Amino acid sequence: MVGLSEILATFVMIAISGYLVWTLLGIRQRRMKFAAEGGDDYRGEAKEPEALTKPDEEALEDMDNLLQQAGFSMPEEE
Repeated sequence: MVGLSEILATFVMIAISGYLVWTLLGIRQRRMKFAAEGGDDYRGEAKEPEALTKPDEEALEDMDNLLQQAGFSMPEEE
């Protein structure tokens, strides 16, 4: 025989599941609305690709530090 606690637990689980489905559908609707309004302009391209081909001294030092932290090192030039 099914006890009252099992019925209550089942009802709570069904309510939680329903709330989660309703939340996911709401998020989906907002994302679809945002995309339909033209808000999804991301193409993955750099705004100034020329700037990426000429790193400055600070960027080179940062890259060197990151490589050293990762365990990579270049032999020093003499």
